[in-house]
Parts: sequence; structure tokens; C-alpha cells
Amino acid sequence: MVQGPAPEETRAEVARRRLAELAAAFDAQWQPDDEPADDDASPPRHARLRDRHLALVGIAGVAVLVLVGWWVLAGRPERIDEPVAIAPSSESATAPVVDELVVDVVGAVARPGIVTVPPGSRVHEAIEAAGGLVGQPDTTSLNMARELTDGEQLLVGIAPPAAGPTGTGEGQALDLNRADQPALEELPGIGPVTATAILDWRSENGPFRSVEDLLDVKGIGEATLAELRDHVVVR
Repeated sequence: MVQGPAPEETRAEVARRRLAELAAAFDAQWQPDDEPADDDASPPRHARLRDRHLALVGIAGVAVLVLVGWWVLAGRPERIDEPVAIAPSSESATAPVVDELVVDVVGAVARPGIVTVPPGSRVHEAIEAAGGLVGQPDTTSLNMARELTDGEQLLVGIAPPAAGPTGTGEGQALDLNRADQPALEELPGIGPVTATAILDWRSENGPFRSVEDLLDVKGIGEATLAELRDHVVVR
């Protein structure tokens, strides 16, 4: 029958076994013999007692070292890693909580006007909240699956109003929320690619809320925005 490995000894058991071995060795070495004959070849009795005492002191010293070593090892504290608390980020702590979205739905719907929908709602849900579509309007310009933003306007089945003049005089700034591709291309620093990017951003995110929103459009940086600032408005 194959026996399993012997259990590992604890520090206390090792210390006790070591002390027992030292005591047994001492007893075997200093087992009293018959009193030797009193002759010149035998060492005096007091010399043998002195040697025995020295040996006893040495063994006792070793035993003390073993006990001290065991006590130090057994009493050594274990390291415990305490969990690290993760503080909430400042963004999540200060982000405003929106309970509902307010959207203006106009055009070919049963009840045009202001509707409220839960956060995360899509364009088609705002149209349903306005009573649904009326007739068969062309909605290809609307992304029905787009997530809504608070305060935007949905034009259902109707084209945006015609763009105003593009001159630089007072009252002639271009409305970013009504401009079409040709009108945008007439702006300084705006070519066909950037004009398309502006229209795509407006389709995906809703109307511009400020001229500074142009910085979110691909291809427009601070320098281009500075050129456009006197030529565009948001109404």
C-alpha cells in the first residue's frame, strides 16, 4: 500500500523535536559510568564535572537560540493588502441628470408641436409622441434611428426654409440650421467636403445650438471657426 506524503511539521513541532534530540544526545554523552579507579591516569573528579557543566551550558544556549528563532518566525505578522477605494470621477459626480427630452416636432404629424420623451429616445419615438405620420410624407432626410437631444427640432416631410443671403453685411449671416450645400460652400474656408460634413453632423446630431458647435465637425478647427464667426449664425 502506497502511503501519501507525511504532513508538514509546524514550527512548534520542529522546535520541540530539536530540543528532544539535543536532550537525548546530552544524556547519551554524559551517562554516568562506574566510578573509575583512583589512579594517576584518570582525570580528577572536579575536572570531569567542570567539563560536564560546560557542555550543559552549550546545549542550553543552543536550545535558547532554537526557541528564540521559532518565536520570531511564529510571531512575524502577515502582510494584508487592504482594498483601494476608487473615488468617483468628477465628470460622473457633476454630470446633470436629464429626466426627459423636450423636442419640437413640426410638419406632417398628427399633433405638431412640443413633445417630451425619455432620455435615449429615437427620432421615430418623438414622431409617435406627436401622433404619428400624416399621409405619406418623404422622411428620407430623417434618420429614424438617431438618438434625440434635448431642445432639437424635427422637420417631418418638409424642407428647411430657404437659406438667407450669404453676404457679410449686417443681417446677412448664414443660418447654420437652414443652409444647404451650395450656400455652405460659399463660406470662407468651406469647400464641398466640409460643407457635406456640416450637413451630416446636423442630420446626425440635430440643429446647431451655437456657432462653436462647428468645432465638432470634421475638418473645422479654431482657425476656420475664426474665419466663419462673422458669416454664420444659429437661429
